[in-house]
Amino acid sequence: MTTESATATIGSSSVGELVGVSPSSSTRAHTGQSKLPSQNWLLSPVQDSLFIIIAPVLTLALALFSMYYFGAAKGATLVLLAHVVFTVAHHLPTFIRVYGDVELFRRYNWHFIFAPIISLSFALGVLAYLNAKGYALENFLYFYILLTLWDPWHFMRQHYGFMRIYDRHNAAPRQLASRMDLLLSIAWFAYIMVASGDWLLDLLQDMYARVQWPLLLSLSSGGLSYLVDTLRNLAFLTTAVYLCYLLWCWKKGYFVSTAKILMCATTFGVMYLTYTPNALIQSLAPGWSFKVGFAVIGVVHMTQYLAIVWRFNRGLAQRPERARSGAFRWLHSRGAWWAAGVYVLVCLAYGDVITTVHDNQWLMAALLAVGFTSTMMHYYFDGFIWKVRHQQNQEALSMRDEPGGAPESQRTESWWVSFRQTPAVAVLGKQLLYFALPLSVLTAGAMTVWGSATGNYIEHMYQAQALSTQGLGDAAEHEARQAYQAMQQQLPLAMKLTELQPTSARHAELAFLIYNESLYENRVMPALARTQVTHNQLLKHRGKVQAAIEQLSQAIERGEPLAHTGREQFTVEAARSILMSWRKQVG
Repeated sequence: MTTESATATIGSSSVGELVGVSPSSSTRAHTGQSKLPSQNWLLSPVQDSLFIIIAPVLTLALALFSMYYFGAAKGATLVLLAHVVFTVAHHLPTFIRVYGDVELFRRYNWHFIFAPIISLSFALGVLAYLNAKGYALENFLYFYILLTLWDPWHFMRQHYGFMRIYDRHNAAPRQLASRMDLLLSIAWFAYIMVASGDWLLDLLQDMYARVQWPLLLSLSSGGLSYLVDTLRNLAFLTTAVYLCYLLWCWKKGYFVSTAKILMCATTFGVMYLTYTPNALIQSLAPGWSFKVGFAVIGVVHMTQYLAIVWRFNRGLAQRPERARSGAFRWLHSRGAWWAAGVYVLVCLAYGDVITTVHDNQWLMAALLAVGFTSTMMHYYFDGFIWKVRHQQNQEALSMRDEPGGAPESQRTESWWVSFRQTPAVAVLGKQLLYFALPLSVLTAGAMTVWGSATGNYIEHMYQAQALSTQGLGDAAEHEARQAYQAMQQQLPLAMKLTELQPTSARHAELAFLIYNESLYENRVMPALARTQVTHNQLLKHRGKVQAAIEQLSQAIERGEPLAHTGREQFTVEAARSILMSWRKQVG
């Protein structure tokens, strides 16, 4: 494949600024003497179709086959594992791109030096503290609240960038065209993410459980339903306006990109099918979850990125004044498939090493810190480097329509010309505000949780039973008290989640929590205190068992998967057996 075929690239928050590229005279709207230009491609018609346009459909098909062939549980695990490895793997091309461009790095060196140092140092400091205090490394996951917020925006901007690239030959007013593509992308991403239920609720749940931000408890089911309905109506309204815009372009004789339209249809269609609760995806793959759907689209995002950055770096390697000598230029100056294969394998190896789980706590702490920093810098660097309006990026991507460059009136912005050196101290101050401030705010909230963090109550219950069997009474009592404390903390959260998202899994999880919390309050804790169980406590426990029966009955009646945290293989037969046992207790 020639360098010329790499007409553009993607990245994240600023790639959509391809709108800054003005169409040349050969790509303007047709008049009576000219005809509309043909569709431009990133790689080639076939490769774009496979890896970009219908990639969501193909990846979904592979995921469905995996769950059918290996079974729901194992198939879903394989999809999620591929997503985890590819997530980190596709960070590496960003760093190769940043540190391989000599001129870009020379001008913005402090940005590319301070940002990873601040992020990595902060993460290592927190993880070292957790290890020193004997806290579980899982407590570090509060950092990922920031990434959870950033990720959909990052993904949306990449999709928008593809739209602008495929729309390159459209001679409609530049600002109008870019705004229409951006509004369509935002409308559908916002609606699908919120309508999925899991993304927003999991985010709010993490905020409550990990940093003590009680936003979830203030959200009502009516408020959530209103938000989903509003975003859905806005998405449909935006789509109707967008179709009118396309019709206007067609009547004006402006180029309308078929590739862009098809890409939007496949991306938003597969996102909706796999993210939001619906009977179709459950009939195709019983046990399907939002996490699996998110992984499917995530794999598409990552494979596209691996391919496009490879093409960009190949174009960069043809410019010795910009490409870093040594391994970067040697590898990217070769167009052979084996070179691309080495590139992909190196990226996958990077992802595999960072995501591998080890028993050594300090090694895992280091990998967690590197993994977090890798993700954080991928998002940040992407938003920084992929300004395709810049002349140097267009040259590396062979995006100039004319051999001598665009006419003077169409000259695009140059990083090198507009650049003004910022003192290191000023850059450091900005980076501390950009990274250290939000991480500090999150850490302040998390530290209020660490001292009282008890983990999942089920784990403490099992541990208490095991210790009691071994005759370790004091240790068993400690674990039992930890279990009861965890139940008290998790009960209001579980009740709110069931109210907001009344699925079978939520009802089943709440049923067990109600039953076990009551059992501990009215039976176990009095026994540990060496006091007699009162008649009122027995009556109270009966009432709570009845409430648990109602919740589990609703879970079965809904007909959805019952598996939940702590009971990943929970079946309908097991649920009915539990119901019989509970009903005997209430007479």
